[in-house]
Parts: sequence; structure tokens; C-alpha cells
Amino acid sequence: MIIKCKRIVTEDGIVDGYLEIEGKKIKRITQREIGPVDVDASQYRIIPGIFDTHNHGTMGYAMMSAVSDDEANVRGYLKGLASQGVTAILPTAEFELFPVIAKVSKEDNDGAKIIGIHSEGPYLNRVGEKAIDTGHPDISLDHLQAMIDAAEGTLKLVGLAPELENADKAIEFLTERGIRVAFTHSNCGYDEAIAAFRKGITVTTHTANVMSGIHHRRMGGLGACLLDPYVNNEIICDLLHVSKEMLQIMFKCKPYDKFMMISDNVPMAGAPIGRYMIDKDLAVNIDEKGYCLTDTGRLCGSTKPVLFGIRNLVEELELPLETVSKMASLNPCRVYGVGDTKGSLRVGKDADFVIISDDYQALQTYSEGRKVYDHEIDTHIFNQAFLDVMSAK
Repeated sequence: MIIKCKRIVTEDGIVDGYLEIEGKKIKRITQREIGPVDVDASQYRIIPGIFDTHNHGTMGYAMMSAVSDDEANVRGYLKGLASQGVTAILPTAEFELFPVIAKVSKEDNDGAKIIGIHSEGPYLNRVGEKAIDTGHPDISLDHLQAMIDAAEGTLKLVGLAPELENADKAIEFLTERGIRVAFTHSNCGYDEAIAAFRKGITVTTHTANVMSGIHHRRMGGLGACLLDPYVNNEIICDLLHVSKEMLQIMFKCKPYDKFMMISDNVPMAGAPIGRYMIDKDLAVNIDEKGYCLTDTGRLCGSTKPVLFGIRNLVEELELPLETVSKMASLNPCRVYGVGDTKGSLRVGKDADFVIISDDYQALQTYSEGRKVYDHEIDTHIFNQAFLDVMSAK
């Protein structure tokens, strides 16, 4: 397959030319005319497929056991992700869904590819602006082992608050088994956070959100995340969770290759403005800006995909698309061990890419050389049954 495009975002810059795919791989990227052309994307852009490492659901599909735990739900979720330019995913899922996600991950699905499972918790210390401490279970190494067993070798990331009792034991237990640990929903100050990074934490979850902030006399957990040169920082770039100005500060503190763009999407991503029940005890409100808020005003995940964040960084912060694309694709691929085969457009790598419009909409998404989304064909992606069940009365 040969695709013609004037703006192909490669690892080495933007190419005006041709992208040739053979099987699952990129065979050639060239400025020299070759043919016949199978897809003419001259008026659009081609970017590497997005790797979203923090995503609870999208388009009416949820990685929450209270909503669904069947295989069809996971497959619909993967298709929904493809409609947003995502070709690789760490589903951020509840424990009960681990076995079904592990099973589906072994299939060739018509959507994003599951690279592994991300467990955000359950050992969290919910703090921060408008946060409510709902308590947490005691850390149990037996439960961590049960998580590993249920994931059948696919558990890649576990987030926890390092100030909790026995957190050090949990960090050691997980890292010894090749599982990354994230600094997540924590009330740590600067020194305690730095100590946690030295003990083995290598990722910071939705950096700036649900952690102690920066004060000119107290740097807080956020200060530690930005000043530590080794830890990798997740960032939500919807400009709702983190302001434009704070993102600018972040990018001045550390090299771009230490940041990973995430969506932190919830199942309501793509849903109309309204009120929805995540479970029987928790309602959220989606407003016209895309905020997802509980009744107390606490942010409860995002409704904007990574592709929207790419738009913000390019158009609002005026960063080069090549730089932003790496934060959305290559950087997370390198962190989670697939950077040699995924994350950028380079000869010999997997043919994971997205054709996008100038308004940052995914038009066609390809996973390992196979088209898994086409906006002209896949016109009914959202799970309507979700609205019927989850809309608050």
C-alpha cells in the first residue's frame, strides 16, 4: 500500500512524499514519486499512532466492572479509541476486568492494540483541589499478586500513594516483577516524593492533578515531579486539568522526552452534555467545555482525547507537531518497552499511523498496516446503550 501525503510526521521531521506499507511494517518513506498510489492524503497530515497509557473508557465503553465486564465491551472500547487516533493502549481498568482484557489482548482486534494493563490504585490518597478523602484499603502484597495473576502477564503499571503504610514493600514487590509503579493521588511533599522516586517509582500520574502543588516556600509533590530528572511525567493537555501557563512551566523544567501525553478519558468521552451515573453512588456532569465534574466540583477524568491535546499544544502553545507527536507516541512507547517497533514513522517499524484533518480529527487509523477506522465507513462508534443505562434521571 502506498499513501501520498505532503505532511508525513516522521521521527526525523516532516516529509512531503510517500509512505509505503508492506504487510505490518513501514517499507519506505520517500520524497521520490512512486506508485500506483492507493490513498491520496495530500490535503491532510499523517502522524504516528497515539499510545494512550491512561484511559478509563471512551465513546460509551468503560473499563469499570460496574458498567460491563464482557469481551464485546472491550472490543467496542478498542474501536472507539481507533476513532480518536489511538493505536496502542494501556486500559486503565478495575481489577475485575483484568482477565477479559488479558484475553482480548491476544486477539487481532478492529481497533487499538492492548500493550498492557494500567491499574490506578487501589492504594490511593485522594487529596488536592476539591478532593474528598474516601479512604483506601490497606496495602496487601497478596492482593498485588492476585492482580498480577489475573492480568496473565499484561500488568504494566500500578499507581499508588507512596506515603501509605507498606508502600515501600509494594514498590519493591512490583518493580522486582518488572511492573512500573506510578506516583498517584498523593499528599507527599517534595522530600517524600523524591525519596519515593529513588525507591523505584518511575512514572507520575496526571502530573499536577491530585498532588500537593508548588508554593514558593514548599515545592510539594508537583515540584518533585518537575525537578527530578529521571521520572516520566504523564500530562493531560485538555487545558482543563492543567492551564496553558503551567504546561509552559513544565516544558521549561524538563526535556520533552520525559513527558507522555494522556487522555485520562472516562466512558463519557464523546457523550452529549449531561449528567451521568458512573455507578449507583457517583454522578458526574459533562458541561459545554468538556469538564467532567462530580456534584462537589471535583474533576473526575477527562472527556477530551489525546488528539485534542495535540491540537492544544500545537495551536495554543505553538509547539512543533513533530515534538508534540513524540510526547503522544514515541515517548510512552519507549517507557513501556515497545519503542523499537512502535511510536514513530520509520522504516522497519510497525505501520501504526493516523491520517488527520487540519482540525485534528482522525480520518483513518491504521494498526500494523491494517485500517481499523475510517470516518466515512465507521459512522456509528458511540455505544448508545451506555446513554440509555447511565444517563441520570
